[in-house]
Amino acid sequence: MSDVPALLPVEEARARILERCAPLPTEWVPGDDALGRALAEDVLARRTLPPWDNSAMDGYAVRTADLSSPLPVRLTVGETVFAGKLPTRHVTPGTCARIMTGAPLPPGALAHH
Repeated sequence: MSDVPALLPVEEARARILERCAPLPTEWVPGDDALGRALAEDVLARRTLPPWDNSAMDGYAVRTADLSSPLPVRLTVGETVFAGKLPTRHVTPGTCARIMTGAPLPPGALAHH
């Protein structure tokens, strides 16, 4: 006979390990000391940041109604909105705005392409 212990099925081995484990107590630490730790509960932001809908990438802010006809669609670029700047014009029927990453979507724009 061999002195090798019998192997346990995965489920039984997992159950044996977990019955001997207990979660660590929670503690509050400053954010700078949190490196390498795990959150004990969800953290919710008190406000949206940035506080506006913004562009995730360079592209064009458009009205979805203007894209409902078969492609290609021609739109007039009303302005270019850079990150850190506010739009100065509304996106109106037949127009769009060139928009850079991080820039706020102009009023009237419901999509970004």
